[in-house]
Amino acid sequence: MSFHCHIGWLFAVVIVVAQAGLAQEPLPDATESSPVDADAALKQMGYRPPSELVRETLADPPGSTRLSKKSSLWLDKANQRVFVDGFVSLRDAPLEMFACPLETKEHESIVATLAKSSEVHAALLAAGAMPGTTVSYRPKYVPATGQRIRVWVMYRDKEGKFHAVDARTWVQRTGTDKSLELDWVFAGSTYWKDPEDGKNYYQADNGELICVSNFSTAMMDLPVESSDSNGNLQYNAFTDRIPETLTPVRLMIVPIPIPGDQPSDPKKPIAKPDQVPDETLLPLKK
Repeated sequence: MSFHCHIGWLFAVVIVVAQAGLAQEPLPDATESSPVDADAALKQMGYRPPSELVRETLADPPGSTRLSKKSSLWLDKANQRVFVDGFVSLRDAPLEMFACPLETKEHESIVATLAKSSEVHAALLAAGAMPGTTVSYRPKYVPATGQRIRVWVMYRDKEGKFHAVDARTWVQRTGTDKSLELDWVFAGSTYWKDPEDGKNYYQADNGELICVSNFSTAMMDLPVESSDSNGNLQYNAFTDRIPETLTPVRLMIVPIPIPGDQPSDPKKPIAKPDQVPDETLLPLKK
C-alpha cells in the first residue's frame, strides 16, 4: 500500500473512532475496570505516527552527517547547509510559523519537523551561520536580526515526481495573491531558567522554529513587524501550492552569505542559497 493510500485509510479510521466517541459508545471490550488505551487501540487498527511514516519513506541525504540518533537532522558542512525532515501538518489556515518541531504548534504551522529548534540552531552554527537578536517591543519595536537564511522544501507527489520549492512560496500574504518575499533571519531564540528545577530551557523548542509572526522566542523570524494576534495574522498557508497533509518533506536550510565576506580558505566553497536542490538530495528508502 502506498504512503498516500495508507494516509487516506488512516483518516477514515480516525473518523470512525471520532464518530464512536461522539455517540458515547465504548470500543469493543471496553469496561470500567479495564479502560481502553487510545494509542494501543489505534495501533491495533494499523495506525502509525506521521514521524514513523517519514522515517520509513526518506533515506539520508548524501554527503551529509547525521547529527542525532533520534532526530532527522543532517549537516552538509562542505556546502554550508542543513537538512531536516518533517511532514505537512497544515495547508489551509492562518499562520504563526512556517515550521515547528513535532508535537508543538502544528495547528498554526505548515511543516512539523522531526528535530527540535535547539538542534537546528546548533546545526546552523556548525554550517557557519551567525545568530542575531530576537524581536523586542520595549521601549520601542525593534525587529529580529541575524544572518539571512534561505529555506527550500523537497517532496514527492502521489506519482512519485520530485519537487523542490522555495518555502516562501507556501506562505501567502493575507488578503492578497502574493507570497512571502522576505528572507528569514537567524534570530537565535533565548534561554529561560526554570526557578523550580534550576535548568535552562531553549524557548523555541516550544514551537517557534521558523516564524512568520514575531516572537521573542523565535529561532528564525521575519525582520519586519508581523503580529501574532489571532485577529491580525498577516500570513496564511498558500493552500493551492501545498501538497496534501502528512506528505513527507525535507527542508534544506542555507545561510545567505553576507555581502563582502570572503572565506579564509579561497578553495572553500561558499553557500549557494539560490541553487535549487536536485532529486539526489531526497532519496527514498527501498
